[in-house]
Amino acid sequence: MSTAAEAERTPHRVPTSDGHQLHLERVAPPTASDGAPGVLLLPGLFSDERFFLGPDGRGPAAALLAEGHVCYLASLRGHRPGGPGPGRSADWNFDTYVRHDVPDLLRAAGRLHSGPLFLLAHSMAGYAALAALAVDPELQRRLTGVVTVSSAVNDHSDGGLAKRVQLTFAAVVSRLLGRFPARALRQGRHDEPAGLMRQFADWAPQGAFRSADGRTDYWSELAAVTLPVLVAVGAADTFHASPARARKLADHLGEKAELSVLGRLSGLSWDPGHVDVVRGPRAESEVLPRLTAWMRDAAARGGE
Repeated sequence: MSTAAEAERTPHRVPTSDGHQLHLERVAPPTASDGAPGVLLLPGLFSDERFFLGPDGRGPAAALLAEGHVCYLASLRGHRPGGPGPGRSADWNFDTYVRHDVPDLLRAAGRLHSGPLFLLAHSMAGYAALAALAVDPELQRRLTGVVTVSSAVNDHSDGGLAKRVQLTFAAVVSRLLGRFPARALRQGRHDEPAGLMRQFADWAPQGAFRSADGRTDYWSELAAVTLPVLVAVGAADTFHASPARARKLADHLGEKAELSVLGRLSGLSWDPGHVDVVRGPRAESEVLPRLTAWMRDAAARGGE
């Protein structure tokens, strides 16, 4: 069993199809073989690659490395550690992730990795990844499976008035400042562009999941996802995601998708929420082994 401290870390620059530059870091156990499974790790809102592996070598990726997985740590645009965040001129939104960032990071990881490759995404990145795979099904050819954690359709009907107020506040503040000040509000490491927050606010009242121009209904396009998908959510994640909305997503994806509501009823020692379902000692000892077991099974099924 190797540790993150022993892993070989190799940074890569990933040019996007719209002229941006993204960062991707390959982190491999010293004993990794050519056929070792790989995992592209995508963090969600306000986060960067440190969500999965911090400078101290701790994080969900450490548990994956210990199981022999090669990890590909990615940050979406504007989220590079130490890099500039979105300013008033930032013009990207959810569609940018779907059309550029996720596809180009996946292609880069696919070129670097020779064994089975999985995509594991947290929160917003989960449904950005699914949307990207749906609108460009060719991307699915390089993947063995997808794991979404704390991701759910953007229908906040079960969030009540508090959720609607939060989204409206985020959209208004973003419009006034030209960005959503997540750092100042202590919601995360990185601010977000106004266009992204406005898009979320536009979706919520109707439970929509579509492009900003209205031309692409991502919800309908998800029928094109044919890969095995594990939809995992914490039993106590009742605000940003929820077991009910995760079930709606899994049901919509059909037989290829499996729902896992993680909590005491499923054998965990606690009911996790939005973040601690994948981060922290309990997640590393109780949740990550379940995710890696699912990936092993999916790889075995794919080889049959």
